Amino acid sequence: MKKVLLLLLAAALCLSLCSCDSLLKKAKSYVTGVEESEMPDDYITSLENEDFKFDLYKSYVKLTAYIGEATEVTLPTELEGKPVTVIGSLCFFETVGVTSVSISSSITTIEESAFYYCDKLTSIVIPDNVTKIGSRAFAWCDSLETVVLGSGLTEIPDYCFNHCAVLSVISIPSNINNIGLRAFSYCEKLAQITVPTTVSEVKERAFVGCPSLEFITFENDSVVLGKNLFEESDKVVVIAADNSSGKQYCEQYGLRWSTSKSVEAIILGSSESSQSDASEDSE
Repeated sequence: MKKVLLLLLAAALCLSLCSCDSLLKKAKSYVTGVEESEMPDDYITSLENEDFKFDLYKSYVKLTAYIGEATEVTLPTELEGKPVTVIGSLCFFETVGVTSVSISSSITTIEESAFYYCDKLTSIVIPDNVTKIGSRAFAWCDSLETVVLGSGLTEIPDYCFNHCAVLSVISIPSNINNIGLRAFSYCEKLAQITVPTTVSEVKERAFVGCPSLEFITFENDSVVLGKNLFEESDKVVVIAADNSSGKQYCEQYGLRWSTSKSVEAIILGSSESSQSDASEDSE
């Protein structure tokens, strides 16, 4: 009888631990937007050294968590004889002490939320070898001031720099084709930005909550602009050509428009136009 009770207690404890782990995973998923996924067929095993936890695949390595103590981190190019090509989701999540990360020449992918809440990170250079960044990759990096985007990227994904409150310097290179939903929302120190000719679409609310934004220049006269781009960004002047989609957008929303920073801006359209017809949270 005692053995039966002990077995039942052990089973209950296991179920309890599994349940807690499941709840923790669900909570983290809710906060970061990252869903748990099954391992692909080429997955071999998960390992760790003094600096990183990582997943070993047949032909590459994915870094999954930084566990080292250094504040200035240089990513490895190779582990276990295989190239390190991926910075995994949540790899630097809440790594409180990390101030800089040097991305190695082997990295091609930065997964979603990879640097989410890495709140002491001050700058990041994304080298040309990186071809993909996932959504929310640098969201809520509260100390991130400067960003350099490499030539391998084709888009700035949804929520990429959401709530990077002190981000003030970023140049969008000509290899970028799309700027995602709320990509720069609540970048409170961002003062000006140029959207190059190559960008064909800027999705809705991309620059919401940017009170320091004075000038945004659209070089593509036919760029598709999403709804409510500049809600809570009250100082912005849109620099765009006459007869362009940028000017038409100003007419629709009653925004300041000019053809140049040196030419005084005028308010177009109805002052009653609103950019707040859709309310969203500030993830």
